Formats: sequence, C-alpha cells, structure tokens
Amino acid sequence: MDVTARTDSGAVIVVAKKEYREIGLDTEGNERLGAWQIKEIIDLTLPPQKRIDERFIVEFPENTNTAEIEVILKYYLSPSYESTVHKLTKKISFGK
Repeated sequence: MDVTARTDSGAVIVVAKKEYREIGLDTEGNERLGAWQIKEIIDLTLPPQKRIDERFIVEFPENTNTAEIEVILKYYLSPSYESTVHKLTKKISFGK
C-alpha cells in the first residue's frame, strides 16, 4: 500500500509504504518457514473481504491549506507482475 499527499503548492509527500504478505513466503513465493514454525508470529497478511484501519502521521509544510491524499493498494502475483486492487483519493482542508 502506498500513501502519498500532494499539497496545494504542488509538493508531493510520501506518507507511508506498507507491505502485507504471508510470513512463511519470500517475495518470490518460495516457502521459507512452515506453518508450524510461524503459528506464534504476528500475521502480516491482508485478509480478503476484511477491513483493516491504518493510521499515519505526516507533517505538511507551513501555509498548506489543502492536500490531496492518494492511497493505492497493489497486489503482486510475482516480483515482475503487479495489479492495482484499489485506489482512493480524498481532498482535505485545514481550517484557519
């Protein structure tokens, strides 16, 4: 998941990058740990049909009035193949 912000002055800020994956597999899909070895480890997967709330803190440049936040969730079937699963853009305003 990539989260970026574009301010009203045109500055682009990388807010966060987060990776959800199966712990027992490496980036190429090869098994590195068996299920019995990882049962006590935290789950880093993004379950299908379930919502996960994330919170990120970002500092905007002084005098920023508005910003456009973009969140892109991509699925990597393999290291060379990616597909955009969901994209959301919202504009926020800072009250004065």
